Amino acid sequence: MKRKITLLQILFLCVFVISALTIGNYYYNKHKTEREMAELQNAANTDEVADEYVPPDERDDEVPPTPEPRAENGMIARYYELYEKNNDMIGWIKVYDTVINYPVVHNAESNSFYLHKNFDKKYSAAGIPFLDCQCRRDGDCDNMIIYGHNMRNGTMFHQLLSYSDESFSKTHKYISFDTLYYKCYYKVFAVFRTNVGGANEFKYEQFVDAKSEEEYNAFVDECKKRSIYKTDERPSYGEKLLTLSTCSYSSKNERYVVVARLVERTE
Repeated sequence: MKRKITLLQILFLCVFVISALTIGNYYYNKHKTEREMAELQNAANTDEVADEYVPPDERDDEVPPTPEPRAENGMIARYYELYEKNNDMIGWIKVYDTVINYPVVHNAESNSFYLHKNFDKKYSAAGIPFLDCQCRRDGDCDNMIIYGHNMRNGTMFHQLLSYSDESFSKTHKYISFDTLYYKCYYKVFAVFRTNVGGANEFKYEQFVDAKSEEEYNAFVDECKKRSIYKTDERPSYGEKLLTLSTCSYSSKNERYVVVARLVERTE
């Protein structure tokens, strides 16, 4: 006698298949993103600059850093091949000893262009870190704003959330963000959350260039006031800033933001 398959068994089977597909898709996207980024990192030879940044006053000698090899157009040679592949590339973001080690792109028309596109402009759930469309791609802004997805698989800007831990911040205080022509190092001075559309929203993304010293200082004051913990760092008017932004998932429409000031720019 044939055994009848019950409705409950069918439901269990459907749940199992959906769960298996979801898990499979999770790992597929994770490995796909990691593979794509590994290829870009190899092309840019990021392993050659894997050492943690040390500020000038903490270096053992006074020998200046070795200048980067240059392409014929003056661009940092390590980035030239990738730039030729995608002219939207404007630099490279890296936080030492984390997975944050990615090229940064820029579309002057829209911030949505690279939300779900990879470096090759093909669909990717993870997208790629991109510079706010208001910012100038040459880096000549008071505040360079870079967005990246908080991927639950740990890629893109997920590890930014580790800055909630003050001890992590103390051991990862410097962020490297190279333009195509200069090596730049920033030091974190504020970490905060804000709800988009909330009653107490901080519209940090609207600050790109200060119209006055008062406006610059007001932005810095607000960042420090909202910071999860206090730091001794305070940018002075005229110092360039770097803002990294991602979703936090602590609540609906919440953004997690790390802000740093430029401490060194070299060739």
